[in-house]
Amino acid sequence: MGSFGNRLEWAQRGTSGLISRASLSNLGAQGGALGSVTLASLLVARVGGPTVVGEYALFRVLPWLFGVVFSFGLPTASAYFLAGDHSKNPDLRPTLVLMTLGGSSLGALAWLACAAPFQALFFKQVPLSIVVVMALGVITQLSTVTAKGCCQGSHDIPGANLIIVAEELWFVICFPIVVLVTHNQGIAGVVAALIISGVLATFTGWIRLAQKNFFHGFGVPSSPLVKKIAVFGGRGQLGNLLGLTNLRFDFILLGALAGPAVLGVYSIASKFAELMRLAPTALNYVLYPRFASLKRGQADAQLRSLFPRALLLTVLMTPFVAIIALFGPHLLYGEAFDGAVGPAEIITLGLSIEGAAAVASAYLLGTGRPGLNSLGMGVGAALTVGLDVLLIPRYGALGGAITSAVVYATTTITLSYIAHRIAAGEAGPDVRSGSPAQLQLDHGRDTPLRRMTDIAFALTSLLLTMPMFVLIALAVRLTTPGPILYRQVRVGRSGRLFTLFKFRSMVVNAEALGGYITTKNDNRVTRVGRLLRASKLDELPQLVNILRGEMTLVGPRPEVPYFVRWYSGNELRVLSVRPGLTGLGQLIYTGDHLNDGPSTRDVEAHYLLHQLHQKLLVDLSYLRERGFWADLVILTRTFGVIFQNSKKTLVPTSIPETSSSSLRP
Repeated sequence: MGSFGNRLEWAQRGTSGLISRASLSNLGAQGGALGSVTLASLLVARVGGPTVVGEYALFRVLPWLFGVVFSFGLPTASAYFLAGDHSKNPDLRPTLVLMTLGGSSLGALAWLACAAPFQALFFKQVPLSIVVVMALGVITQLSTVTAKGCCQGSHDIPGANLIIVAEELWFVICFPIVVLVTHNQGIAGVVAALIISGVLATFTGWIRLAQKNFFHGFGVPSSPLVKKIAVFGGRGQLGNLLGLTNLRFDFILLGALAGPAVLGVYSIASKFAELMRLAPTALNYVLYPRFASLKRGQADAQLRSLFPRALLLTVLMTPFVAIIALFGPHLLYGEAFDGAVGPAEIITLGLSIEGAAAVASAYLLGTGRPGLNSLGMGVGAALTVGLDVLLIPRYGALGGAITSAVVYATTTITLSYIAHRIAAGEAGPDVRSGSPAQLQLDHGRDTPLRRMTDIAFALTSLLLTMPMFVLIALAVRLTTPGPILYRQVRVGRSGRLFTLFKFRSMVVNAEALGGYITTKNDNRVTRVGRLLRASKLDELPQLVNILRGEMTLVGPRPEVPYFVRWYSGNELRVLSVRPGLTGLGQLIYTGDHLNDGPSTRDVEAHYLLHQLHQKLLVDLSYLRERGFWADLVILTRTFGVIFQNSKKTLVPTSIPETSSSSLRP
């Protein structure tokens, strides 16, 4: 690795902008690879038809998945460690080689264990022996992509480009030879060509590394390095798996539900739509090691500079790719693949802003935040599974295309948001100018990771509970006059006011009739409202508040402005974080804190003197211990309280009870 410094200097000279020497060369390589894949699928389609194309698509995806999983995300991690400060450690390269051998062996064994179930689910017309032999494909695919990652991390972009083209081109060369020699035009010939071409691609990659002195000056494999690489790769691997879910869950579901023929048509649609991914993939590939070699401030500046240009690039590409997708399937593949046009156009539209995702993902990975990249991918994965299960059984390939378009756009927006918040330096609460210094907290701060978790949770929950929204809205509308939603101004983070949403559970103008505090057997609560409040279903619209960034999943409950005026200076610290959908203070002060005072004034005075400050002490204690496990305990307790209150409301005892949400209208 003595020439690492020279390669880094060359790389920095050649990759200083969006359109750079490295990105153009990688774009050419990605284009060559896509051309080879297109030609390969064309050959398979002409020889075997849509069914064999579908089986070919699955045999390309599944072995890669096994290799990456059982190597702990080695391809992603190898590029990061070779591009960063670890590059001069002589133990790094032998450690990477050892992990490649171990990961490929584990992946192959896992494939053998899954061969029979895979045949029953995906390859019903394929002999089990052919499925078994694809265990070799796990080894060759992991070895090839790891060699590619090593070239990428070593700033040998030409070498990485060579492997990118070679791993696809070798199949184009091998498949016709296998067909001519064996006269087998079915899946057996395809699998034989996949294995032979995989071996040749592996040799191409590792020979390139040898030419660049990758194996010179080896140290010894290091256990601490294995741990570091596995931890980083595991965090990044989650993003890879979630990204693969976004890209290929529809393939798997179509293969299982609709059969390989429909999957074959859909895979051709994806090939044309993936023309949109050429430039973004090239940008991501080049920018990832660049961000890894830059200092934090430089990486932030690069993100802000490259982001809008990458976004504009894919927007401008969209109409041209749409025209190609309109005529290409029929011209290249024949009438049997005319059904690919509609899905291809829909997916193309969803990829129109993909350039932004390429830059954002490269920034997050390159600056050592694979977990946040995985979280961004997770939002799309949640949508993928939900929408695919909903749409594919009914609409087939068209349903898969709609899912893909929605998921690509959502993932891009999420990754872009995360990257820009990180680059803007949002490390903690956003305290307004002039707010007291005591609003700052050393612990329990709102973080970008918490925010992305909130977004993923809110989006998934809204999708799953939408039928419940409709039923509750009808119940509120049909049982009492007035609006369906109740809106109230609350105090959020840093003292900002926001409008909190709830399903209306009380009569109209309840505050004017009896103040902010509700009591046991409060006659302002409607019959439907009593059930909604007990089950907490009236709080469901606050998922919108979470999406808008006004609330979080777990935190101090938002207060009305009237009571905030009574906060002490220390108690104002609860306003340094977003208020929560549920919180520890709300759990402790649930049913036993309510009163039947003789007047509204007495009830509010009792709350101010005996409950407000105690609840704030609980919230401050929570913030000092705030974290994943603390939030998990609160969520678990919340479901328990909801269950108990719902049970008491549905099966009333001799002593009337009220719900835990009774403090406010």
